[in-house]
Amino acid sequence: MVHGREHNGETFEFGVSGYVYRNTFLLYDRPTLSLWYPLDDTKWTAISGPRQGDEIPFIEEPGVMPLGEWRAQHPETVVLLGDRRDFESE
Repeated sequence: MVHGREHNGETFEFGVSGYVYRNTFLLYDRPTLSLWYPLDDTKWTAISGPRQGDEIPFIEEPGVMPLGEWRAQHPETVVLLGDRRDFESE
């Protein structure tokens, strides 16, 4: 899932809240702690907090592609990873 971070000229910084609803992690924006959920297949919507009702569209539906191919097409992408040990071969 690829989404933007800008709304009304402001760039948001998101984190994973730790809450799960219908098998989907809720994000939060760091400045206001508003919770965000993908109410449909086109955007994240703030469902609580000061930004409730605000929306941020998904940029595109990439489908399945290798990370290297995605990065070649979108070099400015920042990828968030968990513990690197999860991605290393044994």
